[in-house]
Parts: sequence; structure tokens; C-alpha cells
Amino acid sequence: MKKNLFYLFMLMVVATMPLTSCEKEEDVQKEEDAQHDPKSDSDQTKIATYDALSWLQGSIVVVDDNDKVIRRIYGLPLDESQPDVISAPVAGFGAAEKIFLSWVAPGKEAVKVDGGYDYNLTDADGKPQGNVSFRVVEDEDGVKARMTVAEGTGLKQISEVRFIDYNLWPENDAYVKVEAGKIYQMEDYELKWEHIGSFDNPEFNYKDPKLTKLPFYCIQGNTDGKEGILVWLSPDVNDSGAHPRPYYYIRDKAYNYLPTVPEAQAVLNFFNSNLGFWNKMVDEMDKKDYVWSWRYGGWTTGNDEFLLNDYNSDKGVIKCLDLDQDDGDDELGNIGDVDEDTRYKYRYMHIRIIPPVN
Repeated sequence: MKKNLFYLFMLMVVATMPLTSCEKEEDVQKEEDAQHDPKSDSDQTKIATYDALSWLQGSIVVVDDNDKVIRRIYGLPLDESQPDVISAPVAGFGAAEKIFLSWVAPGKEAVKVDGGYDYNLTDADGKPQGNVSFRVVEDEDGVKARMTVAEGTGLKQISEVRFIDYNLWPENDAYVKVEAGKIYQMEDYELKWEHIGSFDNPEFNYKDPKLTKLPFYCIQGNTDGKEGILVWLSPDVNDSGAHPRPYYYIRDKAYNYLPTVPEAQAVLNFFNSNLGFWNKMVDEMDKKDYVWSWRYGGWTTGNDEFLLNDYNSDKGVIKCLDLDQDDGDDELGNIGDVDEDTRYKYRYMHIRIIPPVN
């Protein structure tokens, strides 16, 4: 009888061991890796006002904390002796005007004057940050318009932008034609973190990124006066090193490699107007095993929320492009602020804006 009771007791102990282990895993999962409901925006704060200087900087060239150029978004320095003088090809003054006005942050205003605009830059709190002027050019061969940066304005690696007749643009730097629905191999940085901590105390070591070929999907071609828009989405794989919480993006300055808010706004405008095309793209890339979908769940993010290259250390927030949607629901995306200390994990994407070729 005692022997039977002993066996019964041992069976009960063995039976309860996996449950205890699972409970421990679930506790750690809940603390470190749990994700919010993608139907909820509780992790984000709506943006009330934008920073004009940051928006203008992010429309032209990305620099790091040491003012080193990481990536050019619009235009190129054609004269090596003047790297801060940027040139961009245009079909005429009207095209240049359209581009310049897209560099004006939402909620801000460029004042129309004779021959162009004056734009007084202010931050999110309305404090002055300098100014730029945009003027038509009529007496300089090939130059249709010019944006001039006033002294004391905090733009980095930009003192002037020249809008040049597209027909006079150097052939060796000509912009390529891109077509919607096609995939283009382009170089960019794939961000990765290596898990070096224990299960109970997760920690990640950042791997210095190297340029690699990535499949960019063209969502908008650059004909008919439109800018081309191409995207690459980080795979939503079962790997926290591929999509950690904001702390790691910020600690390791990895956010410098992320899209700027103006680039994200271009994608957001397309997404909100062409949701069917966007989902068709994701399905197509999933079939090619790129895992762009948010549907995988598990220890992945299970979300379509992508961090951006806009970190405010004073307020402790980083901006996020939220493209979450319910299956079959035409829910609009948005851009919001995310707390730098949140435990949720976020993905990232790369974006390319290509000037019109006509």
C-alpha cells in the first residue's frame, strides 16, 4: 500500500513539473516579449505638432550624431568641393515648387512671396529654428529654382538646394525608371542583434550593419510626374534580435538607419489610399518566403508597426509608422510617438523615394 502511494506521489510530482516550467516561461514571455493587441493604439501618442527643422532635414539627407552623412534622400552634391550644395533634377519650376512644398512640415506654413516662398522654421513647441527661402531662377543656365538656407539655421550638410532642368542632369547620375509592382534589388542595412543574455535576463548585442542587397518592392512608379516609392519590410520572424524593443534601437543608434518621418508619410499616404495593393504586395512577398506579413504571431511582433529615424531624448519618445489592420477591415494607418521604455517589440522598414524621370 505504501509502495503504491509512493508511486502515486511520484507521478503527481512529474505531472506538475512541466506546468511549473511553462508558467515560468509564460511569466518571462509576458515581461519581455508580450505584444499589445494590434487593434489597439494604446502604445502610441498622437502627434500634435511636427518639428519643421527635423522634417526638412529628413526630406533631403540623413546624418548621424556626428553630422556624418548616412544616406541621401533627395538630390546629390554635384560639386565635390561643395558637398553641402545639393542638386535635384526637375521638369520645370512647377515641379520644383511641388517638391519644396512637400518639405514643409504638416501644420507649418511657407509664406508665398514674389517669385517663391519664405519658410520660417519652428519646432514642435513653436520656437524659432531659422529659415529658408525658395525662389524661381531665371538668369542661370539649367537652374529652375533654388532653396537657400539662412545663416544660423540648424540644417546639417545642407546650405543650398538647386533644382536643375532634368535634361541637363549628368547621365552618369541619372535616376532610373521604376515601375509599380516590380521588385528591385537595392543595397541597404539589415539590422540585427545577437542574444547574449540568459532566458531569465534577456540581453542583446548589436551587430554593426553592413550594406547588403535587399528586395525592394515598388509601390509607386516614377512616371507621369510622380515620385517613385519603394519599400523593404523587415521579416516578422521568430527572432527578437531582428525586431527588439525601442531601447535597443536607441541605445545602439540603430534608428539612424531607419526611414525619416517624411519618407514614412509618403508610404502612409499610399497605404491609406491603396490598401488592397499593399496587402497584395505583402501576400506576394510572403509567397516568396520573405515573411513580410504580420500574421505569424508567436514570439514575433505580430504587428505592422515600424520605428522611424526620429528620437526625442528630451521627451523620451521615438516615432512609429503604424500600419496595423484587422483582416478585411479598411483601417487607416498613422504615425505616432512610442515611449522609449516600452517592452513591446517593433519592426522596421527601408524606404526609397525616386524623383520622376519624365
